[in-house]
Amino acid sequence: MITKASKRLRRKTGWDNYKGLRSAPGEIFDFEVTRDAIDRALFIGDALIKALERQGMKVWVDREKSRTLIGLNETSLTIAISEHVARTKHEVSAAEKKAIERWQRSPHRWGAGHDYPRPPDYDYHPTGKLRISIGGYPSRGWGDTPKTSLEQRLHQVVAGALDLIEEERIRTEEQERRRVAWQKAKDKHDRQVELRKQELQQIEKLKANAAQWREAEQLRQYIDAVEQSAIRNGELNEELLDWINWARIKADCIDPLIAVSDAILDGPEPPWPGYYY
Repeated sequence: MITKASKRLRRKTGWDNYKGLRSAPGEIFDFEVTRDAIDRALFIGDALIKALERQGMKVWVDREKSRTLIGLNETSLTIAISEHVARTKHEVSAAEKKAIERWQRSPHRWGAGHDYPRPPDYDYHPTGKLRISIGGYPSRGWGDTPKTSLEQRLHQVVAGALDLIEEERIRTEEQERRRVAWQKAKDKHDRQVELRKQELQQIEKLKANAAQWREAEQLRQYIDAVEQSAIRNGELNEELLDWINWARIKADCIDPLIAVSDAILDGPEPPWPGYYY
């Protein structure tokens, strides 16, 4: 892993970081250092990986998410080695002043290919101070101090990594416990909501059936009244009898207690023939 990182970080081209840092977390161990700090960072990374593996931990690169991980059993955390880069206010140099003046004197300064020569706002300077960071939340970091170099603190890093992995394991288990409890509560809620929905639908169906039954009974009463009136007045003829039979069939079709289907109303909608051209 360190040999591969060494080859990748020593490439002369392909580094466009404005701070001068070199990094390829999707390909190699997550280093982020300037050129002069590569050797030391590789030495620390090599010693750290070996120390972690002696404690039963594994180290690997997650190419899909561009990060390096350390893990023990089913628990894993991110790890990275980075260099602090100092920042100072940029002072415009004599060459930059001349470039600005040439642009101001140029009659074509607003044309294509004559961009304003804007100097940077800040200058960045390598410090050689390295830092090991482990975890996202919770997380810890170890770096060079005025009295102790990072190489002398690797035993602290390993011990801290073990503590962080244990904290992460406990936190993950607690999150899973809460997730399971929440899922059970949600499932219970969803079942109750569904039962309530079904109950309301049944009630609405009951009301609709009752309304249809009342409508059918009212129609039958009206049909009977029409028939009795025709008999009294001597007006009961074939045409009226046909209408009475038709009307009683329609009343039966409306009645939810009678299993009768209306061939016309319950049939499919007639297809539209379209427009004639």
